[in-house]
Amino acid sequence: MAKIPDTNENLKKHATKPLTQWLIDAAKRRRSITYGEAKRRLEAEIGFSDIFPTRVGIPAGALMSDIQNKWPKKKKWPEKCPLLNILLVQQSTLLPGDGAGQFMARYLNDRDLKSDGFRQKYPKRWRDACEKIAMDVYAFEDWDQVYHHTFDEHLPTPKSQGKEKDGIRHNRKGEGENHRNLRMWVKNNPGKIKKPYKNFRSDTEVVLDSADRVDVVYYDRNVTVAIEVKSCDSNDEDLRRGIFQCIKYRAVMKAMDIRSEPKVDALLVTQKDLPGDLKSLLRRNEIIHFKA
Repeated sequence: MAKIPDTNENLKKHATKPLTQWLIDAAKRRRSITYGEAKRRLEAEIGFSDIFPTRVGIPAGALMSDIQNKWPKKKKWPEKCPLLNILLVQQSTLLPGDGAGQFMARYLNDRDLKSDGFRQKYPKRWRDACEKIAMDVYAFEDWDQVYHHTFDEHLPTPKSQGKEKDGIRHNRKGEGENHRNLRMWVKNNPGKIKKPYKNFRSDTEVVLDSADRVDVVYYDRNVTVAIEVKSCDSNDEDLRRGIFQCIKYRAVMKAMDIRSEPKVDALLVTQKDLPGDLKSLLRRNEIIHFKA
């Protein structure tokens, strides 16, 4: 099959929709996508010929224009929908390139952001602006609606890119009933775990870039909570493994987040008391524990 040439027209026509899907998935999982990653996926999954990485900014700008132009007039822009393209970043800085400046300037009502060379001259102001917008992007909950209004179709479920058998498990056939019941209870009752969690958004079986699957994640504007659950079926070795899973999830989720100092907490939920050595291990690694 012939490859799609990377002309401006083709990038807008064929790359805008998949890039929007990938960036929405990134927003929901509080991560970013580099130009290089987007380039490789457009070539491998969409069929483009070799794309120079920075040219991925062309469909990124197009998707924001499409979202703005097709957003219902009764809902004021941009307050109702933050800048999704802020999550398309350079590998060296993990921040967007100059092309995002025109959108950032309008969003933050700061004309300086779109001036020539601003990103290079004032890197701290650029980072601060990007992180402020990223906070809004991560907190926004209506991406499915935005996608539907923009493309007149429902947002498809993202497909896993992993192929390794030891990586992402595509089903829960090996999950015991007690573990599933506890996992779903934790997902549906954040306020019973901790009162401050009451209004947090929750999700279950959240896949990280490491191909790990987190049992439950709670999301709030300023904090993310990664949760591992261990049911009454777990023995001490299972509980110990759960602590180290918490440590890993926290580290990976921090690395995925575009913000320089994201707050990510780790929580272990068990149905059994922990022995003294595991309680000590929890304290040393600042893992929160809750007994259900």
